[in-house]
Amino acid sequence: MNVTQTITPKEILSKKTKEGLLYKDIGNGRIECYSCGHRCAIGEGRDGICKVRFNRGGKLYVPWGYVAALQLDPIEKKPFFHALPGNLAMSFGMLGCDYQCGYCQNWLTSQTLRDSKASAEFQAVTPEDIAFLAHQ
Repeated sequence: MNVTQTITPKEILSKKTKEGLLYKDIGNGRIECYSCGHRCAIGEGRDGICKVRFNRGGKLYVPWGYVAALQLDPIEKKPFFHALPGNLAMSFGMLGCDYQCGYCQNWLTSQTLRDSKASAEFQAVTPEDIAFLAHQ
C-alpha cells in the first residue's frame, strides 16, 4: 500500500523554534507567555493564541530561524515614514498573529496556521543573516 503523509505547516514550523525569554512558570506545567498583550496561560503541549508560541516541557518555544517576508522599501511606505524621510527601511515578519482581522493586508502570512486557505511560504534565515542584509 502506498500512503502519502501530509506534513502540516505547524509540524514544519514546530522545528523552527528555540526557547523564548518572555514567559514565566505559573505552576502545574503551565506557563504565562507575555510576548503580547494576551498574556496567554499555556498548558503543556498547547499553543498560545498566536499559534506560533507553545509550551513544551514547561518552556515557551518561539519562532526562530525563518521569515515569511523580508522586504526593503522606501521608508515612506512604512508607518514611521516621518523618522528618516528619503531612506530605506527593512521589515520582516514570521507566520502567525494574535488577531484575526478580516481586513489584514498580511492575511496569508498571519493566518497560515489557522486557515487552510491562507497558505504562505517561508524561508530559512538567521538573525545574523538579517543583520548582514540590513547593513548592505
